[in-house]
Amino acid sequence: MHQSGDQFSLRIPMVVGPPRYNPAPVVQTVDLRTGENGWEVKSHFNNVKIESPDSSTRVITLADGAVPADRDFELTWTAAAEKTPSVGLFRERVAGSDYLLAYVTPPVVNDAEQKPLPREVIFVIDNSGSMGGTSIAQAKAGLLYALGRLQPNDRFNVIRFDNTMGVLFPDVVPADSDHLAQAKAFVTALQAEGGTEMIPPMHAALTDHHADGNTVRQVEFLTDGCIGNEQQLFDTITSMRGRSRVFMVGIGSAPNSFLMTRAAELGRGTFTHIGSVEQVESRMRELFGKLESPAVTQLSVTFSDTKADMTPAVLPDLYRGEPLVLAARLGKLAGAMEIKGRIGDRPWSVTLPLANAAEGRGLSKLWARRKIADAEVAQSVRTLTIDEANKAILALALEHQLVTRLTSLVAVDKPVTRPAGEPLKVSELPLNLPAGWDFEKIFGERPKPVPAAAPIERRADERDGRTRLAMRGASPAVSTVTQPQQGVVLPATATDAEWRMIMGTVLMTFALIVFAYRRRRVFG
Repeated sequence: MHQSGDQFSLRIPMVVGPPRYNPAPVVQTVDLRTGENGWEVKSHFNNVKIESPDSSTRVITLADGAVPADRDFELTWTAAAEKTPSVGLFRERVAGSDYLLAYVTPPVVNDAEQKPLPREVIFVIDNSGSMGGTSIAQAKAGLLYALGRLQPNDRFNVIRFDNTMGVLFPDVVPADSDHLAQAKAFVTALQAEGGTEMIPPMHAALTDHHADGNTVRQVEFLTDGCIGNEQQLFDTITSMRGRSRVFMVGIGSAPNSFLMTRAAELGRGTFTHIGSVEQVESRMRELFGKLESPAVTQLSVTFSDTKADMTPAVLPDLYRGEPLVLAARLGKLAGAMEIKGRIGDRPWSVTLPLANAAEGRGLSKLWARRKIADAEVAQSVRTLTIDEANKAILALALEHQLVTRLTSLVAVDKPVTRPAGEPLKVSELPLNLPAGWDFEKIFGERPKPVPAAAPIERRADERDGRTRLAMRGASPAVSTVTQPQQGVVLPATATDAEWRMIMGTVLMTFALIVFAYRRRRVFG
């Protein structure tokens, strides 16, 4: 769940790319209990039916029943102005330990009190093949809107990438009419094609030629994040971030949420999702409303209990409307916690007596999940080795019974066996392409349809215990002598691997020829 100002949101990833088999939709019902009246609930990408059993409860179901899982499910609910919480403190006691959850929304600074520093903004836009269809339209619209929000005292540059990279200007330039016109023409002409090499543009965006303490440096990265080498991107951000703040803008119906969230966390920025063209202006306006406002910086938290184990270990900067959410395990629930920071150039602090904490549920598991996330981040930034991170994650998961990349829930079921002689059939499973994706941009031309064929049967030969394969017809999913395999050839979306393999073969052949020639001269 995410909070921004008076709006809360829940987004559940439903699709991965490239597409994989999806069972029936997981999200059927959401039972939302806000505890207060006056909340507006909205689903952005699915038709839903909203019922109100009482004034503080909403039951949300899919209006169309079971639907294809070809887009993420996102639900937002907005509090009435007078109900927007600014401070919340909850406690839970589990197995002899006290757990605490605190969230604090810093006060909003009036426009008249703002003293914004000039900004240096680097825009990075993904125009790879996976951005084909509506995704590139969303990205271009978002970037054009962002360019229009720049102020005369700002400086900027634009970088585009697929499996190649292009930088518009040699260095950051003033946001005057001439440079903005060039940038808008550059963005408008972009087409989605090619692979997805994300490391070079991130490296270029984080390269800081000025290190000017009087400017705020922000990198805004617009992409669907469809890459598999996430760790390399995290390493780049960690080693090069300097004074930069990285803001990830997820584009399309199913962006790589793991990459976006972790990259923004490591880059001390935020993650914004744009799932449709209609959301571009509102989401970008919300993002820029934060970026143009003073951040709460230099945050620190102290507890009366010196043994408090708090997460997150490293506190992020906060922008307007963003809450600070803390979880802690305490040896003793007594005294107070104090939060300090700076809003712009002014100090800010709040003290919360722990005795005022309300009873809550599930706080121990929330704390453990946040500690597991801390361990994953520590491994990403190399402050923990893989073995140390795995040991910490496993201990937390087993203690709090959580599913992680090292643990899972085990269900013991009665084995189902196939009666002897009953044929074993091979069937094709349907795939969902994420909504808005262009098939040809990702996979090339569509394969020609092939005639339907009878299934393949496998029978056990009872005479000698060997397995015999009886072929009845040919299926497009199975290779045989008479019927070649029909399928979709996946492109090299991260590198031009095929070309490099060809070049490597040519160079190896040339090297062998040279070696043989020299050997003949020496021994001949």
